[in-house]
Amino acid sequence: LNYLDCSSESENTSDEDELDDSSSYKNLETFQKRHFRRKFKVKRRNSRVKPNETQQQATSQAREAVSYREFVLHNKAPLWNEVSQVYQLDFGGRVTQESAKNFQIEYQGKQVMQFGRIDGNAYTLDFQYPFSALQALAVALANVTQRLK
Repeated sequence: LNYLDCSSESENTSDEDELDDSSSYKNLETFQKRHFRRKFKVKRRNSRVKPNETQQQATSQAREAVSYREFVLHNKAPLWNEVSQVYQLDFGGRVTQESAKNFQIEYQGKQVMQFGRIDGNAYTLDFQYPFSALQALAVALANVTQRLK
């Protein structure tokens, strides 16, 4: 296979990270692997902290790099019911049928989502922050499809 060189003629071809002649590769896979490896090395080399930078500058760069918030969510553990001799979750009357698909999720000790069966093919989904409607639906669908297996 011959690969087309998509770079313009005006680009600097003396750069050591430039790809070699594409005809030296056996197939597209080896070409892509080498391209990505070199691209990754360039990014890693450019992202290192220089030795002469102060600790404060390095700390501020690390803070800028991590600009997302992490949420740790847990499935609420069911409690043992002595009367019926089964594990149960309290859905506050919102879920009416027992199902392996019923679940509750907690965030910082507070219930933020619950999903459960209310009829043969009908379910209820209650959620609040930190979930958006789309995120809650995605979690519920993942739970239902996982349990179909």
